[in-house]
Amino acid sequence: MCFSQFYMKLHASSPCAHFAKLACHTAAWALITCSLTAAEAPAPVKLEDNLQLMLDRSIIDTFSGQAALKLGTPVTREVVIKSDQPWDGDAFFISSIYQLDGVHYMLYRGRDAGIGDERPSATYLCLATSTDGINWVKPKLGLVDFDGSKDNNIVANESGKALPFCYTFYDPRPDTPANERVKAIDMRDGERRAGGEGKGLRAQIMGSADGKVWHDLPIEANLKSDWVNAFDGGSVSWSEAEQAFVGYFRWWDTNAKPRYADWMIVRPGVRTSFRSISKDLVTWSKPEPMTYGDTPDEHFYETCTHSYFRAPQIYIVLANRFNPGRRALSLEEERALDITRFPGNKDTPTYTFASDANDLVLLTTKPGSSEFDRPFMEAFLRPGPELGNWASRCNYAGLSAGFIPTGRAEMSFYITRHHLQKTNYIQRITLRTDGFASVNAPYAGGGMVTVPFTYTGDHLVLNYATSAAGEVKVELQDANGNPLPGFTFDDCDVLIGDRVDGAVTWHGQKSLARYIGKPVRLSFKLMDADIYSFRFPDAPAAK
Repeated sequence: MCFSQFYMKLHASSPCAHFAKLACHTAAWALITCSLTAAEAPAPVKLEDNLQLMLDRSIIDTFSGQAALKLGTPVTREVVIKSDQPWDGDAFFISSIYQLDGVHYMLYRGRDAGIGDERPSATYLCLATSTDGINWVKPKLGLVDFDGSKDNNIVANESGKALPFCYTFYDPRPDTPANERVKAIDMRDGERRAGGEGKGLRAQIMGSADGKVWHDLPIEANLKSDWVNAFDGGSVSWSEAEQAFVGYFRWWDTNAKPRYADWMIVRPGVRTSFRSISKDLVTWSKPEPMTYGDTPDEHFYETCTHSYFRAPQIYIVLANRFNPGRRALSLEEERALDITRFPGNKDTPTYTFASDANDLVLLTTKPGSSEFDRPFMEAFLRPGPELGNWASRCNYAGLSAGFIPTGRAEMSFYITRHHLQKTNYIQRITLRTDGFASVNAPYAGGGMVTVPFTYTGDHLVLNYATSAAGEVKVELQDANGNPLPGFTFDDCDVLIGDRVDGAVTWHGQKSLARYIGKPVRLSFKLMDADIYSFRFPDAPAAK
């Protein structure tokens, strides 16, 4: 006999019988509700010892006070590559950046400006190198004849011909042959340009020891799509999380309804991306169109996607947002910039790339996901005050490039500027380490609480910054939000300063080993401060 049955039998003849029934029904409903709530409660996130970016909104449960998620601020730095040679041309575009034996390699597009159109045959890959990610040089490779001389940095295939612009990327797998450490996918035989449909394209896989001399590999890849404009752009990189090569390739979704229609290519819809992965570069998954949540349809010329080097469980996307018809330049300014003019098509007889505007937008995605998360509608990087960056197709990040650490608390990425102008160049952009976004609170203060999670490390470190008057405090809570003894706000030692890996302590103690594997939350109090990331690293090894 259950408790409710016993209670009813005991009081069946009493004046309280009615209330007993009501109490039992209420108790039963409460039990059912609690059971349903427990069944529906999401499992705690398994952080292990991975770095957790504040940019990843899935870790945030609630904000309080005036705390909010704040977009990071990239800083424009020096010009790293200028178009100062005839083979450089006026249409720089970065295919990939990778590191070999302590040296950074950049494969970028050169263009023979003597050919008066945009045919792929007029473009090719060139190489630049750097030991620090800041100072770049163009090595004289002596491989390809350009105007009677091989004194240039154009890379080549085995026959000494210039390698056309294609998807290039580093292959970090330990069993990769030394002469195949850098890979390329060259889409051959079909039509991938704006008027085509991707039909008939054949993906030829190529290999190189370092990106200088390339050879075809005996790999027949089934990377195909007949979607409109398929493979007119894209990025490929190796994902440790998925143990696969992950590609995000451009296509044209004719069902989308953008705010700005393309005046040059009279076709409904937007440029966007699909995803396909491969374990071996031979067999590729069925293309999956990427979605953008509930955000408006916009043109994304490239969604340059790469796992973050400090948190491989999240992919950072530097997406070039294309705004057709958003002209910022006057005719006089266009003429002064001397933007290259091309023969047009049936809709536009001749044209220059001067009537549109491009900027960078920050997105993220997760391994295995077909959705881009867009925390901010605002631009991550604007064209800026230089008129030349307001021409169309400027401000592109490297396709398969990611971020390079270039200082104690600094990382760099690279973008192309002054597209189709004689002043074409590649510029370095810096960002605070992990500084894509922060939980920020002004002087008035605010707070943030995470979702429940488990961890495997020993203690907590934050990437944070405060003003001289500001501060951060942290409380460890159980999954229900109750402060854990000894780890309350009152116990926490105030954090003041600017640190990438600042340890959190409570009365001078930092070890959180007793709660390893148990569902917990973090609660933050901030005043005039930012938090960019947190992590639970292992305890230092005993000496």
